[in-house]
Amino acid sequence: MKTMRLTRLSRIRHHRVFRDFAWPQDLSPFGQFNLVYGWNGSGKTTLSTLLGHLQTRSLVSEGDVTFEIDSKAVSGSDLSTAQLPAVRVFNRDFVDATVFVSAGEIAPIYYFGQDSVEKQQQVEKLKKELVIADTETSTANANKAVAEKELDDFCVAKGKLIKEVMTSSRMQSYNNYDKRRFKQAVEALTDDTRVGLLRSDNDREMLKQQKEAQPKPAVAGVSLAVPDFGGLLARADRTLKTSVVSQVIEGLAKDSEVGVWVQRGLELHSGSRATSTCRFCGQTLDSDRMRALEGHFNDRFSRLRSEVDLLVQCMEEARQDLDSVRFPDPARVYEHLGTELEEAVCEAEKLLTAAATYLGALSEAVQRKLDTPFEASTWTAPVGQQTPDQHAVETALAAIDGIISRHNAMTAEFPSQIDRACRALEQSYLAEALPEYRERVGAVERAKDAATTASAKAQALKGDIARVEREIVEHRKPAEEFNAELCSYLGRDELRLEVSQTGYSMTRAGQPAKGLSEGERTAIAFLYFLKSLRDRSFDLANGVVVIDDPVSSLDANSLFSAFGYMKEATKGAGQLFVLTHNFCFFRQVKDWFHHLPNQKKKPALRPARFYFLQVATRGGQREAALGPLDPLLERYESEYHYLFKCLHEASQGDDLEGALEARYGMPNLARRVMEAFLSFRYPASTAKLHDVLEA
Repeated sequence: MKTMRLTRLSRIRHHRVFRDFAWPQDLSPFGQFNLVYGWNGSGKTTLSTLLGHLQTRSLVSEGDVTFEIDSKAVSGSDLSTAQLPAVRVFNRDFVDATVFVSAGEIAPIYYFGQDSVEKQQQVEKLKKELVIADTETSTANANKAVAEKELDDFCVAKGKLIKEVMTSSRMQSYNNYDKRRFKQAVEALTDDTRVGLLRSDNDREMLKQQKEAQPKPAVAGVSLAVPDFGGLLARADRTLKTSVVSQVIEGLAKDSEVGVWVQRGLELHSGSRATSTCRFCGQTLDSDRMRALEGHFNDRFSRLRSEVDLLVQCMEEARQDLDSVRFPDPARVYEHLGTELEEAVCEAEKLLTAAATYLGALSEAVQRKLDTPFEASTWTAPVGQQTPDQHAVETALAAIDGIISRHNAMTAEFPSQIDRACRALEQSYLAEALPEYRERVGAVERAKDAATTASAKAQALKGDIARVEREIVEHRKPAEEFNAELCSYLGRDELRLEVSQTGYSMTRAGQPAKGLSEGERTAIAFLYFLKSLRDRSFDLANGVVVIDDPVSSLDANSLFSAFGYMKEATKGAGQLFVLTHNFCFFRQVKDWFHHLPNQKKKPALRPARFYFLQVATRGGQREAALGPLDPLLERYESEYHYLFKCLHEASQGDDLEGALEARYGMPNLARRVMEAFLSFRYPASTAKLHDVLEA
């Protein structure tokens, strides 16, 4: 497999401190080993971050950046699709992404490696979500308990109500009516059957009375042949309109009472009682007088009299029948029928009384016809009286008989009647309660669904946490191996890692470490980085390794250990970039590179290249540029010569007024030169700088 290498950074425009950088024509392309030296603020972090885009294959969104890979230009906007070498970058971003601490009431737990850190951060996020999910589950369970209690209380109340209403000595089946029976009964109802089971308050009261009723004896029905009021009126009308044609004796016609008396006397002197002598005065009856009387009282008159008598008798008998009707006492029927019977009897009595009064008046009118048999007349009812309605009377009597029949049926089937009344009453309460029962059942179901969903979410989160924590455990490195390397790296063994949960607890001198310094964090991250170069996912011999200042905040002894570990781990890299601002570390790497095989050959054939990052101020803006390393820095072991050169060139310049920004660093350079000079001029002196200067 051919090793791919980064040849140049062809152009960096408007990207952070790089304003308009183009690779100088006289600057050697990158080699296998590359050392970049630059003071703080010169752009090293920017360079390492740019190279990190090669590792992540992510778009460089700021400015215009062009890489050169194996002498082929690759735009920073095409990294996701371009053919790139495998790259591993160590810088501040790697440190922040590699060492993660989860601190609680116990000693902090540390996680090392980007994969482990990302997973632990995922665990922390999942645990926060789990807290919320557990709260939601508790709330949902509480809501479910409330809904279930409200439903239970509702069923208890309705069961108690039905029990109290229905309990009786005859219907003991309701004595143990409870919420269970209420639920079974109400769930058996449907919307279609519910409507027919609802009862008004009056109906309920009647059912309650029927339920509480005692068995009573049967009651006889009303027996009455209702007169044909229309037929009687028609007969009376015909009779009144009848006029007898005869030899009228004026005296008898004018005095009806005398006429009746004489007619009766004539009957007593005729037929089987025939005689020629007046039974009243004893005198002989005159034959002419007898013939005159017989002409006055002829057969037509007799028939009229008979018709009147018969009609009056019929009407009197009918009136007596109406007057003789006796209705049962409402108290004799069941209580729930009493009021109904009382109202029906009242209506019937009113109709019968009116009919009897009417018949009496009609009878009197017909009877008076005998007083005027020779004149036609008509019937005029008295004011306020109407012809009785036979159908209305029959209907009223039938209503009474219907109530009596119901009473008698209840008596005959008293237990089943009570049972039906109780059932109807119970069903009315159930039908009334059904909508609210369903709403409360729905509330319970919704609360159960919410609780189930919340619980399932919490369980899923627990499963995710367990899964990710198992993955973290699988990615942990042996603690003892790490402790040995950390001790060698830092030059002290006070920091140790102990396996704890899914990560490591850190101890310092046997006690829980309350925090790590920046140097310690950097050291731990760097050790992990060097170990990661041996992963199966990375081919070191064909890969690119970028290391940016791994010795930040380390003392001199630790610095040499860091260099040793780095050299051993990266000496076989396909391409190596080391960026630093630490001169001691720079010198160690420089010496290593100077002694590489073939490093003494022509510059184009040397495996190691040296570069210098500088920042200049132009137009009030800082601009970084990558150039060749100054020979004074590459040739000498001390920075003193290069710093002296910088001061000398600055002192010889003639454009001081226009380049004030460029002189801001001169006092610091002068101090560093003075300190370097005095350190070897008076190496044993421990006096203050002022005293040494005086000496």
